[in-house]
Amino acid sequence: MPSDEDIDAIKRRATPALLALPGVVAVGLGSKEVGGEPTGELVIKVYVREKLPAALVSAGELIPERIEGVPTDVIESGDIVLLAAPTGVIHPELLEYDDTRFRPLIGGSQLAVESSGYVGTLGCVLRHTADTAKHYALTNYHVIAAPDVPAPAVGVTKVGQPVGSDSCTKCCSDIIGRYAGGGMTGDRDEALVQLAPGTEWLAEITEIGVIKGKYTITPADAQPGTYPVRKRGARTKLTGGKISSLRASTTTADNVLMITPNPPVPAPAPGTIVFFAYEGDSGSALVNDDDKVVGLVYARTTLGLGLAHPIAGVLARFGAIEHLPVDVATATAPGQVQTVPGAALVAVPPEAVAALTGAAAVGPVYAPAAQPWFTGPAPPGFSSLQGDLDRSATGRFFITFWLEHQEELLRLVNRNRRVTIAWHRGGGAALFQLATRMISYPDLALPHTLNGQPLAECLDRLQEVFTRFAGTRLAADLARARALLPDLPGRTYPQIISALEAG
Repeated sequence: MPSDEDIDAIKRRATPALLALPGVVAVGLGSKEVGGEPTGELVIKVYVREKLPAALVSAGELIPERIEGVPTDVIESGDIVLLAAPTGVIHPELLEYDDTRFRPLIGGSQLAVESSGYVGTLGCVLRHTADTAKHYALTNYHVIAAPDVPAPAVGVTKVGQPVGSDSCTKCCSDIIGRYAGGGMTGDRDEALVQLAPGTEWLAEITEIGVIKGKYTITPADAQPGTYPVRKRGARTKLTGGKISSLRASTTTADNVLMITPNPPVPAPAPGTIVFFAYEGDSGSALVNDDDKVVGLVYARTTLGLGLAHPIAGVLARFGAIEHLPVDVATATAPGQVQTVPGAALVAVPPEAVAALTGAAAVGPVYAPAAQPWFTGPAPPGFSSLQGDLDRSATGRFFITFWLEHQEELLRLVNRNRRVTIAWHRGGGAALFQLATRMISYPDLALPHTLNGQPLAECLDRLQEVFTRFAGTRLAADLARARALLPDLPGRTYPQIISALEAG
């Protein structure tokens, strides 16, 4: 019997001729399947767009039953499309994206370039092996090189989680860092986002858990056809499958992992397509049952198989091409929050102390340095607002609410005459100015009334007038925001933050 490496060599010699046959989309090594079940025999697996009876295929286009003595197995996969107990997913096009704002950052969450309408997935966090101050989010290059924004530039292109939104008021931001390197060629589709100083992150993937390292899948692993893997993506969430092939070659890529999704329970109707991944999952980390990263998901086939680049090759290319030696960040227990170094404190000028703290300086006063993507100074005190809100799920909702709807809200206030009148006469402008001032003056409290009317009634009227002229999504989020807002009369800024944390 030929060895695994002999079979691999035979597969590589046969690949060009097999890929030249009409309908062949990939050639790999894996377990032979009979009736959809693996037999444990290592064979050359040929993936075809559509499996036809031999009688309908010309003699010159038939896939031989054996190549140099090694059996073949023909698998119907459909075309390739860019993009464990868990099952695959039926009808993923009907699923909502998970646009949760995760702080600290965590793998398996949605990610997007600034101003882009296209989203992908933050696979996991990588660390620079020579510089402890540098950490990166791993994703696909085709996520960073979105078609609706300029081509990515190292150190310039900003990337956010869950979307690439920055705030016009500089009070909060989804931006987590800048594009640091990567590319998309025949054998790669990977990118790094260098996390901004001060960013908190976890060496975990949501719904999967702590990451314990990396692993390279071998032919011996793939031979039984039962090697389990999982991924967590922004579109189809947590799905599981088994390695169908490794070292697969397609018309555009080499050394690819092919993944068969686990069938849902109860079993779907015959002919139903089950997907391992779908658009929006691009950049997901492929993880084995030992919680080690084995690959980077980048594509799917039209009949549900997933495709991933082995993690060892991904990391090696960053070192060889971008000269960025990186490795998978790990942890020993859940919830180990780590912080990117470098968010230095800077001295506050004495003449600015009163504006920032509400009191005269007694000795030196320090404040966090402005984040590197701010183009201008943030209003006094705003540097702490995002961190305070990020401590609770309700606070994170309000950050996302503002980042998503700021343009429409500002347009209504500035250009819709009825909203403008209601905003000013109802005390909205004065309330906003007081609220921003309270961030720097913790002893200031909101009034119980505005213009003699209870504060809660004033807020209800403002919500009503904004909702009347808002779009559908903003109107729904206004209702949710009003429901989540705690009782405000008489409360100081610290008390409001505490109320948000209490839920």
